[in-house]
Amino acid sequence: METIIINIKSQKDKFIFTSLANRLKLKSRILSEEDKEDYGLLKAMLEAKQEDYVERETIMKSLRK
Repeated sequence: METIIINIKSQKDKFIFTSLANRLKLKSRILSEEDKEDYGLLKAMLEAKQEDYVERETIMKSLRK
């Protein structure tokens, strides 16, 4: 399964796209601002997970600044 995200600017366009999805029997969902923030946080966490290990002291020094 694949996902398409479309940024919609008007209520009329939102109605058109959701109606089309329903007509094609596709599952659709409107993302809230909180959902978008969660996605951004997840993406950042996954990118950070792929980087090298950072010593605890380095993190603590950065937090103290």
